[in-house]
Amino acid sequence: MSNMGDMGDMGDMGDIGNLGGGGGAGLLPDRIDLPFVAEVATEVWTLSGTTWTKSTAPPVVLNTVRVKIAQWADEDWAAEWAAWLVVAEFAKSNWTTAINLTPVLWDPAAEPDELTTLIRLAEDERGDALGEILAQHATYQDFMAYFVALLKITPRSHPKTFQLGHVAGLVGILVAMYFKRNPGGGRPPRARASQICPALAPPVAVPGHPSFPSGHATQSMLMALCFGQAAKQRQDQANRPGVWDPLLQGLSRRIARNREIAGLHFASDSSAGFELARQTFNVLATGPAFQNLLYGAQQEWT
Repeated sequence: MSNMGDMGDMGDMGDIGNLGGGGGAGLLPDRIDLPFVAEVATEVWTLSGTTWTKSTAPPVVLNTVRVKIAQWADEDWAAEWAAWLVVAEFAKSNWTTAINLTPVLWDPAAEPDELTTLIRLAEDERGDALGEILAQHATYQDFMAYFVALLKITPRSHPKTFQLGHVAGLVGILVAMYFKRNPGGGRPPRARASQICPALAPPVAVPGHPSFPSGHATQSMLMALCFGQAAKQRQDQANRPGVWDPLLQGLSRRIARNREIAGLHFASDSSAGFELARQTFNVLATGPAFQNLLYGAQQEWT
């Protein structure tokens, strides 16, 4: 069982987004005594029709070879960095006033029952869910890997869709942090369940921010909504929702519930996170940069 901690390494799957382009891989070693830039091509073969011909010109020193390129190409942006351009657009909008979580604030009178539910989840389900809890814990890229696996996409096959996932992760944590500090309705920031009931003893480090709303619920549902809108081109002939909405939103709810099983969040935190994601998407959808990105992602699914 001690090796189960290694399952946290699954979070590295999020790094697959780095394969989408940008600069260079930065992962491969180069010789110290003879770096590639000092290499000499003594033979260069060119194809003319079906005939290969070896150059008779002097050897080519690779550091003299230049690529004629005028500017950084759009497709060279790595998805997680291009996502910040949409985040910047969102940050300038009226999102702090357009979003209202007051109708979904937690009920203090219901908190004892919520705690009882968390204790039951810890007793009955934590052992089975522990692998997923550890794998989805650290960053949004950890659980984004689950969406990527479900959709069966790669940064090369669906670069704009990948960028949508990063937008959802970044914007999701921005809005979650704001409303954790300012839940509304005159309420103070909500204490964690494990602060109230220390015996819950979550199996991972308790994040250093308030409980309401759940950041994992917000980010994962915003991902589900963004990915679902990208894949909406694939609907059945009766124009009913396709398979992706229930699958993606079901995955989000599973991710959020794992946080409850871990003793990190109340169920009402998760519900508020889902609502925050829906309202956030509505604001996101008004931005031209996001609209262009979503359109580009939809073309990947036609």
